[in-house]
Amino acid sequence: MSLKALAAALLLAGPASAQVWRAYAPARVSALTSAPCAELKPVAIGGTQGYADALGSGLCYVSIDPMSTPGLVYRSYAFFGDGLMMVFNSYGDGEGNPNMTSAREFFFFPRRGAPELTMDEKAGAVSVRMSDGGRADFDPATAQLSGLERGAVSVAAKVETANRGGVEIPRYAGLMLDAGFRIGESPSGRPAAESTFRDAAGKTCAVKNSDLFSYTSSGDHSFKFTDAQLSVWLRSACPDLNAGF
Repeated sequence: MSLKALAAALLLAGPASAQVWRAYAPARVSALTSAPCAELKPVAIGGTQGYADALGSGLCYVSIDPMSTPGLVYRSYAFFGDGLMMVFNSYGDGEGNPNMTSAREFFFFPRRGAPELTMDEKAGAVSVRMSDGGRADFDPATAQLSGLERGAVSVAAKVETANRGGVEIPRYAGLMLDAGFRIGESPSGRPAAESTFRDAAGKTCAVKNSDLFSYTSSGDHSFKFTDAQLSVWLRSACPDLNAGF
């Protein structure tokens, strides 16, 4: 899955547009059957804009974007109904140059439903209830992740390629899949690459992406397991892990 289409949309519309993610992920197809997605038109609080909708595939998503993007250098976030939290980085105005964008991907399990966005203007609060049920909080002044209800998170102040997206989650009270970081494309879109599961106790297990994702001849991909299927598969592929479901 390439980020080229997303980069083009960002350059044309800016990250505050509610159409940004539609250009990136129409091909994301979830193995999950979900209820109709809640639609929330763009709402701004402080320096943050949030909105929620469905992709063409029917997969629900929430997007969190900074309102100010000087020089098109910024970091934004998207949460999907298949458990994915994507950290998107833009490194400047480089139309047609995939090296000017990157993605870091984390998946959280088990998936309980579609992500839900809360924009509380009176309280000045921005949060996302992720697909696994855990809450992600954002600083409304900067549109940056400020905390995870079920874990710890660190966010780099600088947007640069050297910090691999700038977001690290050293601890999480649940099963997490770190699909890694990639410049110019989705890291989980590389079949030969590895992603790493980590359980609530901190035990890890690296597996090939081709074992976790289904790939099409056009280069699109999606997570292949339901939660029940994943739990069974992990017992043999990663016997030391405790999936917790």
